[in-house]
Amino acid sequence: MTELNEITEQIKTLKSARDILRERYENSEFHKTKEKHPHSAVPSSPEDEDIYKLLTAIQQLDKYVKELQDEQFALLKNKNSL
Repeated sequence: MTELNEITEQIKTLKSARDILRERYENSEFHKTKEKHPHSAVPSSPEDEDIYKLLTAIQQLDKYVKELQDEQFALLKNKNSL
């Protein structure tokens, strides 16, 4: 498998994982409360620690997807310039 294909597969995998985590977040009571009252503070609860972990994981996955997409773009750019 070429490096470009490997990167593409990694991006797909990370996006799939991110989508699963995002779905869990969107189904949480924290998110539902935040959607109802977007400009107010949502009271903290013991379950919020897990929600913050989900949000952090989603952000990390987004970061890695972006890095891989940049790498993918560089490979495509170099391939086209040959």
